[in-house]
Amino acid sequence: MTIKLSPEKVAYLNVGCGDHFSSDWNNLDLVRCEGVEPFDIRRPLPYPDGSFDVVYSSHVLEHLTPDGGGQFLREQFRVLKSGGICRIAVPDLEEICRIYLRQLEEAERAPSRENLLAYDWTVLQLLDQLVRERPGGRMAEALRRGHYQAEFISTLFGDEFAAHLPGAAPSAPPQPRKGFLYSMARKLFRFVKPAKPISPVETGENHRWLYDRLSLKLALSDAGFENFGVKTYLDSDIPHWSRYNLDISSDGSHARKPDSIFVEARKPPTSQPPV
Repeated sequence: MTIKLSPEKVAYLNVGCGDHFSSDWNNLDLVRCEGVEPFDIRRPLPYPDGSFDVVYSSHVLEHLTPDGGGQFLREQFRVLKSGGICRIAVPDLEEICRIYLRQLEEAERAPSRENLLAYDWTVLQLLDQLVRERPGGRMAEALRRGHYQAEFISTLFGDEFAAHLPGAAPSAPPQPRKGFLYSMARKLFRFVKPAKPISPVETGENHRWLYDRLSLKLALSDAGFENFGVKTYLDSDIPHWSRYNLDISSDGSHARKPDSIFVEARKPPTSQPPV
């Protein structure tokens, strides 16, 4: 597969990009569209060793089992050049748990409708994508019934929820995307009005694991990476990161996926493949 270089001759790779990517990058997702090569990331990445300066994935790792996630990280390590950067964004288990505990205490102290709706959603955010047996799970059901507190959910899901608020401008319908990366681009809102039942296991919709700053550090270290650091959606050691807006909301005011933790690590300057 041909490797594209940016104008500054940097080789970038965005794995599981969905419909959010830059034309300066090499972009992989399950289904081909303009600027994206089709590929199932459960397979070894289709590039030689040491091909890229940067590998990035957003809300992909949590859809793999821990063993599958470890293999995915080792593949990123393999295709990176020595000294190359791996950046990962996933739902932040630590922050999700902290929000849950705050809303539990608040709903118990003052059981208003707003507080109970916010509490209910924190439980769904923590558990629903892990255990759902039908597309969209209880989250989609809550959205259909209007059983949510819009302002609270907006702080958790940002752009992904904004399009579903009352009065939101209509957008073009997404193209059908069946298969392993089906919900990584659409997340749960793709399933608010599903055309037909599709198994969340079949589509890869389910979360298979969740991560926090410590488990990410350990997983990246096991894959061979070093110099681990927690970043913000704006902050990165990736060259020209601010140009690409991959983690920024459409209005530039917050993270595109506010429930994320953003981390980076480097392949050592000279390294052997991890055992």
